[in-house]
Amino acid sequence: MADLENNQTLSTRLGNIPLVTDQKSAPCGAAFVLISPASADSILTLETAEIELRRGQRDVVVRFRGAEAATETFQSGHQLAQKGLDLASILGRLDTIIQDAEDEHILWWTGPKGLVVRLVSTTILRFGVGPVTVEVRDSSGNIVPPPPIHPRHHIGFRYYRLAQATDDLYDAYRNMYLAFEVLLSCRFPKEKQEQEIAWLKRGLKAASASLLLNDLVPKDALDPVEAVLETIYSDARLPLFHAKEGRDFYAPQDSPSNRKIVSKALNILTKIVLRMAEAWFDARRVGGAVMFGWVYESVASQLEKAKILISDDVSPFDPGEANLDHPRFRNAPNMSTRLVPELQRGSEPAVFGHISNDEFSTLSVLRRIDLVTAAHPYISQMLESELTLDGIARLEVLMHMRAMNLNQPKSLFRQ
Repeated sequence: MADLENNQTLSTRLGNIPLVTDQKSAPCGAAFVLISPASADSILTLETAEIELRRGQRDVVVRFRGAEAATETFQSGHQLAQKGLDLASILGRLDTIIQDAEDEHILWWTGPKGLVVRLVSTTILRFGVGPVTVEVRDSSGNIVPPPPIHPRHHIGFRYYRLAQATDDLYDAYRNMYLAFEVLLSCRFPKEKQEQEIAWLKRGLKAASASLLLNDLVPKDALDPVEAVLETIYSDARLPLFHAKEGRDFYAPQDSPSNRKIVSKALNILTKIVLRMAEAWFDARRVGGAVMFGWVYESVASQLEKAKILISDDVSPFDPGEANLDHPRFRNAPNMSTRLVPELQRGSEPAVFGHISNDEFSTLSVLRRIDLVTAAHPYISQMLESELTLDGIARLEVLMHMRAMNLNQPKSLFRQ
């Protein structure tokens, strides 16, 4: 991997923070958006990396060496950023968290021709489905009003609400598990001297039919109660509720593989809690399903010939903008753009664009990214902090599309 050319400038910055501070041994790094701005300038040294914060800026920038591609740059950069923020907190400099690390970040590494910078974003397509109503008539054609349903309160719903309100996956799981635990204990109290796992097996076995546990486990599972407990208790509850040196536990906002395990367990646990609320307290969550497969196919077909445009325009967003008449569309450098199935997450469509420095030489800073079809704007994004483009050999933009059903329990959490 080549070093930066000597004639390249080192003025590439995100807001007031430089991305590169020297040319030695293939510089690389990552930047993430924080939920709150830094109150003071700070540079922390960790291993061979630098983590920098600037007063009033909602970015944490990590500079290090050795990564040569996007995946390893993200993994190393994210881990170093989390460690740097841990130190900043314990030292009393800043208490904050990263906002959607996987979904929103900037990466850079050294390519054969110089510095490559990739901006990654995720657009959420939100859908809401109202409750389904059923009209019942008697033999004379008169409407028969449905019997009134009066949901009853239980303290377990408090934990459920907190699980839905948090932006942290592990906090959500802990609160959802407490909701499950207290709801199960109200129906099947834990006996004196009874071991925790024995009580859980006894309670879930007695409630298995009413909670439809069979449809929450693989079809080849020999015992649905054992399968459920392995997922929600052994795989998730134990390593989340305990943290001791020398034993396995899940550190917050760390391993992606651990997060997948917890996400899977949370999905099952949430369904169990909702079924408990409905079966035992007449508290039924309303809403409908969104066919994401059709949504993603439709989005992909619309974006097959889309283009990504970059500009320094900071004009306000106009939701009613219906054409490409704005000057920013006519003057913007045009990225080479395509759908990238190899970079998408599951079935979520992803669009990738790239452009070399000689093609964006008239643009000194980047503030706005527009994804457009042949005649219409599709998505417009504004960078949290402006990106100074001097010193960049190749600029890349990766845009993910994700559909969300607003009527379903929360499943997306910050990392």
